[in-house]
Amino acid sequence: MINICLVSLGCAKNTVDSEAILALFKEPDFKIVNNYEESDAIIVNTCGFIQSAKEEGISVILDVLSYKKKTIVIGCLVERYYKELSESLKEVDLFVRFKDEYTKLPTMISNLFDNKYEIPEFDIFKRIDSFSNATSYIKISEGCNNFCAFCAIPFIRGRFVSYDEDKIVEYATKMAKNGVKEIILIGQDPTSYGKDFADKDINLLHLMKRIESIDGIEFIRPLYLYPEGINEELIQFMANSKKCVHYFDVPIQHISTNVLKNMHRRDTKESTIEKLNLIRRLIPDAVIRTSLIVGFPKETDKDFKELLNFVGEFKFNHIGVFTYSREEGTAAYNMRSQVSQKVKNRRKDEIMKLQQSISYKLNKNEIGKEFKALITGKSKGDYLISCYLNGPDDIDGKIILKSSKSHDIGDVIKAKVISAYVYDIICEEI
Repeated sequence: MINICLVSLGCAKNTVDSEAILALFKEPDFKIVNNYEESDAIIVNTCGFIQSAKEEGISVILDVLSYKKKTIVIGCLVERYYKELSESLKEVDLFVRFKDEYTKLPTMISNLFDNKYEIPEFDIFKRIDSFSNATSYIKISEGCNNFCAFCAIPFIRGRFVSYDEDKIVEYATKMAKNGVKEIILIGQDPTSYGKDFADKDINLLHLMKRIESIDGIEFIRPLYLYPEGINEELIQFMANSKKCVHYFDVPIQHISTNVLKNMHRRDTKESTIEKLNLIRRLIPDAVIRTSLIVGFPKETDKDFKELLNFVGEFKFNHIGVFTYSREEGTAAYNMRSQVSQKVKNRRKDEIMKLQQSISYKLNKNEIGKEFKALITGKSKGDYLISCYLNGPDDIDGKIILKSSKSHDIGDVIKAKVISAYVYDIICEEI
């Protein structure tokens, strides 16, 4: 028996891939273990999206190599830099590319130990779910057709492909029967779901309606909603649904039409504001998060000031700010007027300082409000909960529940906000 350990880096989409990969390794030939020391082979599933992710991946690979186990590296970093990695990290036993080779992983690893293994089928809906039994991420699509000037995803993950709707619903139903209460629909571009199908009636809204009808599912949230794909019908459905979480992650990247044009985004300042206002008009209690990029090539002080003023005026509940990462192969890599790292950092700090005061005030406004929530974990004697106030994985901070009652992960409760800070929010059970 070969003991397999897997470390997954990057986003939840990568974690879903890791779960499907682990499902390939079946007993009695393999056993999944949770630490390096017990393992015979370690798989590192990397991210290669931006510079910081690439640096993290290399650091983890070097750390894994120090354990002197068979080392297998997969994921976006390998897809993007296969030749360079193969030449520079010869201590790694295997560099394995995406899906067409993932099915061969058990065979390739067993061959490292002079064993034989029958090749199983890689299936994104056959997974060893590493999340709690409260929440399940479901990948609804792969790849992207947008080719934003800053993004390498289309070159790494390929063109946009929607997964079969029936298989998604079947998997969600299976998760519900296993006690999962929250379904999170993820993809590189979820709002484009179904555009590649011959049946044009199948789209994100159609899929969400089907998942809403599954008994046992209490919470549904799509990540992410790009402005171009938002329409009134979708938002109206989420407003009226008893299961859709009123949390919207809408990555706008910038608000200056000039910068958006240089980024090869299809949105303008006017269309972006229209979609954001649509959400707030139809769902007044909506919590809206966005992601921004500062220091994109040709971003002037005027462009940045326009963005800073908009952040102050619109008042997002949460913001993630990234300094532009110059990525090989993207349209922006060779653009003129690259912005210095010093200016990028200063602009990021300015927005985050402003946003901290906004988030604090908006969180304070939530005090006294009551809502349905899901127990997702425990922390120092208290419970951690998922609700409309925060995104998954504590990306916006923790929502902490004070309760004298005993609960299991996956319990659905009623809560009320009793205190709030810049990031974390404290609730009590009612």
